[in-house]
Amino acid sequence: MSRFILLFTLILYSVGSLFSEENSVAAVKATSGYYIVTYKNSGVNLEIFVNGYAVKEGGSTEDSSGQADVNYWIIPGKNTLSYRLTERRLTGKKKETPFPPEAEINLTIGQQGQFPDEGERLFSYTWQQQKESIGEWVHLSFDPPFLPPSKLWSVAQTIEWSPELESAAITHLEALTKALNSKDPNKVLPFLSFREKDTAEARYYPADPASEKKALSSMMKSIGPTWKLSKNKMKVTLLCGNKIVTLTDAKGNSLLNAKKDASIPIYLSLIDGKWVITR
Repeated sequence: MSRFILLFTLILYSVGSLFSEENSVAAVKATSGYYIVTYKNSGVNLEIFVNGYAVKEGGSTEDSSGQADVNYWIIPGKNTLSYRLTERRLTGKKKETPFPPEAEINLTIGQQGQFPDEGERLFSYTWQQQKESIGEWVHLSFDPPFLPPSKLWSVAQTIEWSPELESAAITHLEALTKALNSKDPNKVLPFLSFREKDTAEARYYPADPASEKKALSSMMKSIGPTWKLSKNKMKVTLLCGNKIVTLTDAKGNSLLNAKKDASIPIYLSLIDGKWVITR
């Protein structure tokens, strides 16, 4: 699947203040690979973030299990994996559950062709109702044994948000919106060039500009010139050591939307004093 198409499926969620707790991670032998978070929760709500990026949101009250490759979000130096369990208030027939609440979180390093549970495990946490209380954020700090091959962290400036930067970001996004509505993929590609190349490298894929252009052209033809940028009640969240900023509405939804429920989550970095779409 094209990385550009995947961009439309990413969902952004902002992080509040976190309860800090130091934990240890296991030593591993891997010098490359994929950082993968796996999780499951039953009868209890679960939220997970890596360096501020939402792996699992807390809005759902349904049991779930899943995994996320977080190579894009691993940074030099201290990284943080944050999680919180909260009580699920059930009504009616949902109160009648035969199983006790439980949750599990794992951070592993996998290799190409491996299943996540076959990788080297950095961190594992299992919660059972009778053992621990819930409700507080837990913050795990760790130094990654290696960095995915991303150039972003060496060129991105530390963001100190200001009205001037906000105005410049809006101007950049207005230009992107205009390009998306132009029906010409060549006008959009410059906005995405850094992102496409750097995220490909971070996941050990060769960049494929021809395929990306084809996917972009198909998307623009399908959706048409219906993109709109919402600037009301914009919420700003800094991620990854303040090297990335995400812009959403007050509910955490994308500001850039079109028909057919299409949306583009906004991840920007400052490079040489200019805003660049980087994730």
